[in-house]
Amino acid sequence: MTNEKKYLIEVAEKTCIPALEKAINNFLGNKPYLIIDHTSFECTKLEELLRPLWGIAPLLEKKSYTITVCGEKRDLAEAIRSVILEGSRETSPNCFSRFAANRQEDTYANQMITEFAGYCLALVLAPNALWTPYSEEDRKSLAAWIEKWAICALKRSWRNNHFWFPMLAVCALEKIGIDCGDVEADMADGFSVLDTMYISDGWYQDGEFGRFDFYLSWSHHVYPLLWSFLSEGTRFYDADRAATYKKRTAEFFDYYTHMFDVDGSVPAFGRSLSYRFAQSSYFAAAAFTNCDINYGMARRILIKNVSYFMDNMIPTDDGVLPPGYLYTSPAIVENYTSSGGAYWCAKTFLILALPDDHPFWTAPDEEMPSEKGEFIINSPVENINMVLENSRAAGVTLYNNTSRYYNFNYGYCGLFNDMAAMYTKFLYNSRAGFGLASADVMSADNTICLQTWDALMASRRCAVIDEGIKDGFLVSHHTPFSNDKDSVIKSWVLPLGDGFHVRAHKVTLANEYNVIEGGMSVGNYDDGSVIDVTPDYIAYSDNKSRYSKMHTVSDAPFNYSIRYHMPGLHLLAPTSGYPSYTTEILAPGTYRFASVFFYTTEEKDVEMPVISLDGNVLTVNYKDKTWQAVLD
Repeated sequence: MTNEKKYLIEVAEKTCIPALEKAINNFLGNKPYLIIDHTSFECTKLEELLRPLWGIAPLLEKKSYTITVCGEKRDLAEAIRSVILEGSRETSPNCFSRFAANRQEDTYANQMITEFAGYCLALVLAPNALWTPYSEEDRKSLAAWIEKWAICALKRSWRNNHFWFPMLAVCALEKIGIDCGDVEADMADGFSVLDTMYISDGWYQDGEFGRFDFYLSWSHHVYPLLWSFLSEGTRFYDADRAATYKKRTAEFFDYYTHMFDVDGSVPAFGRSLSYRFAQSSYFAAAAFTNCDINYGMARRILIKNVSYFMDNMIPTDDGVLPPGYLYTSPAIVENYTSSGGAYWCAKTFLILALPDDHPFWTAPDEEMPSEKGEFIINSPVENINMVLENSRAAGVTLYNNTSRYYNFNYGYCGLFNDMAAMYTKFLYNSRAGFGLASADVMSADNTICLQTWDALMASRRCAVIDEGIKDGFLVSHHTPFSNDKDSVIKSWVLPLGDGFHVRAHKVTLANEYNVIEGGMSVGNYDDGSVIDVTPDYIAYSDNKSRYSKMHTVSDAPFNYSIRYHMPGLHLLAPTSGYPSYTTEILAPGTYRFASVFFYTTEEKDVEMPVISLDGNVLTVNYKDKTWQAVLD
């Protein structure tokens, strides 16, 4: 067994066994659940019980574990079997579906099968631990209950990536010998919906165009590959479809591998970031189904990504992954997940089902792109302008012109969290992270805002119109307030490398506003931060390694300041600050702004690029190169 496999087994045991022990005790003790999936308390219970089984099942098939349940020592697999059997009995006072009639049944069914799909996969991966020990009568009872809700969810599925869960559950049941009846038409309906989400070159969209995030990797690639595995040998298998999914995954590999910094971190953005190293489940599923990828690089990235979280997360006292990203931060968790929601990361442990001689474990180690040197690459899809840049100074930065979670008619697409901060900042960085807004405090890091004269309202960068990449600049515009469609901000963003980028804006105001723009954020774990302000620039540092600086020119008067997120609303640290400028209250008219932003964890005393505004002409000079843009 390789050292890498031993390490992942240790991590799986360290993270998942305490989570399962806690979940089983909570279930049997009817403990209150405080961070709740908005669908129901019962689905919250299932997230906590079943998500750790994704991928850890191969360990249960080969090894026994002892946990403490209500003060007594019990075998883990036996305790899981007992709890699931009790929860699936319609006559049980603890039946998972006992309140379904009180709520929308299709909502209940969809979320329950979202969780039970992982359990069904576990039955396939660990039958001797989780399935065959049941009596024949109990197997029939349990299978009938799962089948009932799987088919209900299949016929009334949410028409997005959730369609995969009942489809996976049905295939898994068939694989262990349970005939789910006449569901071919419903499966075909699922594929018809899911097929519309594919774009090209390995890229999917999770609903409307613009919803690009880590669901591309941990959902739209993982679940098709698991379908290929679970359906093989059943009446649902389609060899051509399975081959297509593997081909798409291989095509996505080249872009996706550029997302990872040298320490395994990523420029985190989008929703569900509490799933953490689910970011690597793409590599696990690709290897598990023998996709044509570089196994040496895939293994290196997966190990580094898992290690990043294990080395940087602040654990809870009981060893269970806290709500949040690197520390306990319930405010970062969306309302569709819960205290057990983080365990989608367990999908990454699917890799442990591979034998020791699989190429994933034996292929020569290969450096990932960020270790090989600096790069700037765009998406291979022509109209998806999401540029990845790597530099030694700042790590990996995602410059974003296309990702968004808002409709163009300003309709809010999901009451989840601060989706503008998660999707539509100008950029996201692997070392800086980002902050969310609260009801009273804006999140202006890496974005530009308008604020009303009384400071009661601040805008977000939403409903972004991508105008493409022109002469190196990512160009876009947005309308900050839906009730003031004559006030518009057009933006130009220029990646320069070495931790530098330039942002410029033409701000057209139809009413009076302040203009506020922020640089990259610095998270803090103590009071050692340092502010450096001169008439020419402003900088903020944690006085250790993270340093953020900006220099601005404009035809409008402004002042520099450090702004702070509300505690607990930054992705990487409990408190955070970032450099910014704020104008006076500006009368209606047109104003132009240009800024150089610098972020580094390396040398901070370096020469800044030179920018100038001559009327509407922006000029940027850096390293004997010149760029110009007309800000109109």
